[in-house]
Amino acid sequence: TKLFVGNLPSDIQQEALRMVFGHYGNVTNVHVMQGKSKSGQCCAFVEYAASVEAETAILTLHEKYEIRPGEGNIIVKYASSGGPRSSPY
Repeated sequence: TKLFVGNLPSDIQQEALRMVFGHYGNVTNVHVMQGKSKSGQCCAFVEYAASVEAETAILTLHEKYEIRPGEGNIIVKYASSGGPRSSPY
């Protein structure tokens, strides 16, 4: 089960995400997106072996956890499944 993780520090490391998300289940993959957004924040995808683990991570971390205190809570949600991106309008 793939999760989208947003509002990360721009210099976030895969190992740091594995450590945080590993508390909630078996992390099978971590992919940090390269390139900076306008806000300077970074995003990543974290994959879990089981969907119940992903759900626990969302419920525990979404808008409740700061990777680095003072930089704001992270966003954790299900990654949209493939296909073209839906427009924001």
